[in-house]
Amino acid sequence: MDRAGHWERDSGSDLFFTSDARSSVLREESRAPARSDETHACGARRRLACLEEITIALLTATGEDAVAKVILELGAAALGASAALVAMVEDDALVILDVRGMPEETLAQWRRHPLDVSTPLATAVRTRAPVFIETEAEWSAAFPDAVRAMIGPRGPRIALPLIVGDRVLGGIGFCFPASVRFTEDDRALAVTLGRQCALALDRARLFDAERKTRAELSLFARRLDRLQHTTAALAAATTPLEVARAVVGDARAALAADRAVLAIPTPDGQSLVVLEHEGAAPWASGTPHPSFPLDANIPLTVTFRTGERLWLSSKAAIEARFVPASWGGTATPGSLLGFPLVARGRTIGVLLFGWGAEGAPDVDGASIAEEIVHRSAVALDRAMLHAAFEHENRTLTAFTAACPVAAMILDRDGTVRVWNPAAERMFGWSAAEAVGRFLPITDKRHETEAFIARVAGGEVLSGIEVERRHKLGHTIDMSLYSAPVVHGDGTVQCLSICMDIRERKQAEAELRRAYEIARDADRRKDEFLALLGHELRNPLSPILTALYLMRLKGRTSGIEREREVIERQVQHLVALVDDLLDVSRIMRGKIQLSTRPMEIARVFSQAIEIASPLFEQKRHELRVDVPAEGLVVDVDETRMAQVLANLLTNAARYTEAGGHIAVAARREGAEVILSVRDDGSGIPSEMLPVIFDLFVQGARGADRAGGGLGLGLGLVRSLVKLHGGTVSAHSDGPGRGSEFEVRLPALSPRRASSPDLPAPVSLRLSKVRRVLVVDDNRDAAQMLAEVLASHGHEVELAHDGPQALAVAASFRPEVGILDIGLPVMDGYELALELRAAYGDRIMLVAVTGYGQEHDKRRAFEAGFSRHYVKPVAADALLREVLP
Repeated sequence: MDRAGHWERDSGSDLFFTSDARSSVLREESRAPARSDETHACGARRRLACLEEITIALLTATGEDAVAKVILELGAAALGASAALVAMVEDDALVILDVRGMPEETLAQWRRHPLDVSTPLATAVRTRAPVFIETEAEWSAAFPDAVRAMIGPRGPRIALPLIVGDRVLGGIGFCFPASVRFTEDDRALAVTLGRQCALALDRARLFDAERKTRAELSLFARRLDRLQHTTAALAAATTPLEVARAVVGDARAALAADRAVLAIPTPDGQSLVVLEHEGAAPWASGTPHPSFPLDANIPLTVTFRTGERLWLSSKAAIEARFVPASWGGTATPGSLLGFPLVARGRTIGVLLFGWGAEGAPDVDGASIAEEIVHRSAVALDRAMLHAAFEHENRTLTAFTAACPVAAMILDRDGTVRVWNPAAERMFGWSAAEAVGRFLPITDKRHETEAFIARVAGGEVLSGIEVERRHKLGHTIDMSLYSAPVVHGDGTVQCLSICMDIRERKQAEAELRRAYEIARDADRRKDEFLALLGHELRNPLSPILTALYLMRLKGRTSGIEREREVIERQVQHLVALVDDLLDVSRIMRGKIQLSTRPMEIARVFSQAIEIASPLFEQKRHELRVDVPAEGLVVDVDETRMAQVLANLLTNAARYTEAGGHIAVAARREGAEVILSVRDDGSGIPSEMLPVIFDLFVQGARGADRAGGGLGLGLGLVRSLVKLHGGTVSAHSDGPGRGSEFEVRLPALSPRRASSPDLPAPVSLRLSKVRRVLVVDDNRDAAQMLAEVLASHGHEVELAHDGPQALAVAASFRPEVGILDIGLPVMDGYELALELRAAYGDRIMLVAVTGYGQEHDKRRAFEAGFSRHYVKPVAADALLREVLP
């Protein structure tokens, strides 16, 4: 090889070829006189000419294929062979390099065969000696175990090893017609030819290796230049698209690929979007940046999901893994190579290559591509981070500019880095005055520094109310929210939002004043309602008692009807007062239920008893379908009886005289369903959605037939809801009746309990008792005294506390029936005095217009054994207190 790297003619080889050829000629000429045969001389000259021609041809041949061609064409002609082959040694086997004059099927069978087979050529290569065979006997002697299917006919053969130094390169085989016999000259020529061919093949191999090395070095230089170009382009790229454009072309060129695609996930992480591609687009649509669902079975998404390199080296392998259309509708490539782009332990994109031909890229190309992939992943990750930073920075700038409250970012030392327009308006300092300096709010600096230190330590401040001064000097009430902003390098900043709460403070002060006013008004309303109940019930009590006395003194036909009318109207007025006060208590959340498991039949019985006077008055036919046992509910007996009584009286009011009312109860799943149905005036459809609202009443005539204030059904819904149930109404329209349905949670029948009986009174009462009646309403006291006296009891009256104590001292009562709202000393104080004086020897009964829960609780605490709300029925009082 010369200094320029080119192969020079090997002078040693030329000398060998020339001297060998001349020695052969000299031998021929020395023999010619002895033989005196001109024919032999001509043959010698012919062989010399052939050797010279072969020598020149071998010297000009520049590759293994060219040398093999010279051997097969000129060498066979020089020896007179009918067929020839050249085979090279590769891994203990002979591989045919080229062949002439042999059948194709034989060539296919012996294209590659082991060195240890029993053939002339393999033997020559193994033994490093030429093999000459002329006759069948020589075949049998030399190769007794030779296979029958030899290369070419079983005629004369010459097998020459190709040896250079101590290396066996391969062998040459020649086949001859059956009649040929080899002279010594033929043998010498063959050996000479073998030596010449071995040197030529070795030189050709060196030349091929040098040429290949030159090509590889050139390709590597080009690829290295491409890698350097890519690296420079990636260094300048600041967006994912710029990275993709820098990578795709260079990577495609490095791998000599027909197409290349780079894709990244969409912001929602559900798809891959193509940023850049070169070559035939791997999709059918014309859009430059198509996207594909991440769960799609296509090479791009599979590479991304698995995070592993995808290599499919044939069209069959690709179509076995993916349906043909998955490459986007274009023709399936011959091979595919996909690289996941991995940065910081996560896959951030895919680089995919395709070739029209099948097969793998060369090793150097693949290594360069992998280096490009690695650098691309780093650059793409950096570009994504940069893009995210730019997006966040723009978002923060827009947010702080548009934020209606003061927002700022401070360093740990209090230096302002961000100061939005709202902060300018709130504090008076402009951004130019604030940014780059310590927080310009000069008052309470130590408190501000303490807040910053807390936030820098990781604490989040939420809604701390502080006062600061405006630039102009006035005070700002504000609410402070602060959180730490921790950066990648470990530095911490303080993000603070300040809300001007002056208006809120003023509103809160106004709300507090309004609340105090409302609470005072609510208290006064409670007092008014209690007083109202007391004042309404007080006059009703003597009326009912007087009516009771009238009934006792005998029935006079002239006044009996009038007495019944008065009694019904008084009862109606009592019900209105009760409903009004109950609704008020429910609206204020002051109703407390005392529930226990019981049969619903018991509650229905009480409700029917309450409503029966109205049924009798209007001659209604009542049908009851309520099982005596088996329907257990957890209810407040009094309140649930009130619910059902309200529904029954409502049905009676809106059902004409002689109409029909039906009540029923049944179990349905986990509920007990109670229903009240009538064939009365019905409910218009527009009224059904609001029928349970307070103060809602059905249409009525100018005479206001039906009565009521529109409270009953509202009270029903509230009480049912307190029991955990629901109530609904149904009607087919005016004149077609209505049905109300209550649904309550059902209990197991065995959970029903017997009603609680009042604790027995320790006082043993005689049939005739001494009763002290104390009431400042003289009519009420007088009427009740007459009722008690008519039943044989001894009665004394008092109208205030001191008078009662004085009377009790001499009368020594067994029963005290006391009003609560007494002058001088109220009923609670009087009860305490009487209990202290007489202990358990006196039964104290409160009969009062105050009927709220706390009134009852206070009465029992004062020592009363019974509490009745006016007006109380005289017969009930006699039955329960004075039996």
